[in-house]
Amino acid sequence: MRNGTSLLLLAAIALAGAACLTAMGGTAKAAALEPTDSGAPSAIVMFPVGEKPNPKGAAMKPVVFNHLIHEKKIDNCETCHHTGDPVSCSTCHTVEGKAEGNYITLDRAMHATNIAKRAKGNTPVSCVSCHEQQTKERRECAGCHAIVTPKRDEAWCATCHNITPSMTPEQMQKGINGTLLPGDNEALATETVLAQKTVEPVSPMLAPYKVVIDALADKYEPSNFTHRRHLTSLMERIKDDKLAQAFHNKPEILCATCHHRSPLSLTPPKCGSCHAKEIDKANPGRPNLMAAYHLQCMGCHKGMDVARPRDTDCTTCHKAAPKSAD
Repeated sequence: MRNGTSLLLLAAIALAGAACLTAMGGTAKAAALEPTDSGAPSAIVMFPVGEKPNPKGAAMKPVVFNHLIHEKKIDNCETCHHTGDPVSCSTCHTVEGKAEGNYITLDRAMHATNIAKRAKGNTPVSCVSCHEQQTKERRECAGCHAIVTPKRDEAWCATCHNITPSMTPEQMQKGINGTLLPGDNEALATETVLAQKTVEPVSPMLAPYKVVIDALADKYEPSNFTHRRHLTSLMERIKDDKLAQAFHNKPEILCATCHHRSPLSLTPPKCGSCHAKEIDKANPGRPNLMAAYHLQCMGCHKGMDVARPRDTDCTTCHKAAPKSAD
């Protein structure tokens, strides 16, 4: 009984302590993330820190940076902390830019893509440039991203620029001013990360088993495109990838690899609904149907380094039509 009484007493003290922290404006951690090997916070909120007063908090939404999963992927901390000093990015890069960061703004530091190689020291990488490098170099990503460039719209931005709705205007203001307490920052980041859910992919069984491409059957026999096999292969390659999970946050995004100009849908229109057999004079920049098929298929195969079929081996995909007896 003594042990039971002691446990009840400890529990009551813990609850009282949590209530006191909340009453004083602190944040009681209800859950925690796995600790990092380096001792850095598992996740942090990156606020748009600026020098100028911003009383209404009129700025971009903060970004929650999951330090834990990035640390597991990157061996050298100086990949991101390119000066060798593991301090917050906003120490040198603010909304307006400052001398310590060569007046490179926070926006540029996080989104720049064409970064000039440094003659000395580490060449900096941005969030966007690092992600783009991954999609170009990794075989499971390169096939799709060799032929499709994601549209940088509001939905694309919101993948990173999100924060738990429980963040208060006061916390936002303190974050912008650079005065938010580290504990409160980590609590907001943790809450955001734990609330994120992986999107359940659509079952390949719902997709057509094969698609018969017969628009050019006058020259070749119809091509039997193994639609379900291709879809299953793509899904299998990225199913455990955190980067893919973050940006493929709708099941139909994977369909947009081939159906690239259509609204997101699990039942997109056929290629021939946009691409005609001959060049459309009203849209001369739009490839004809044969070119569209070949650009998509060959572009993906080349990006994924698929050895077969060769670009010149036409009859692997569609046999030559039999010659007329005449």
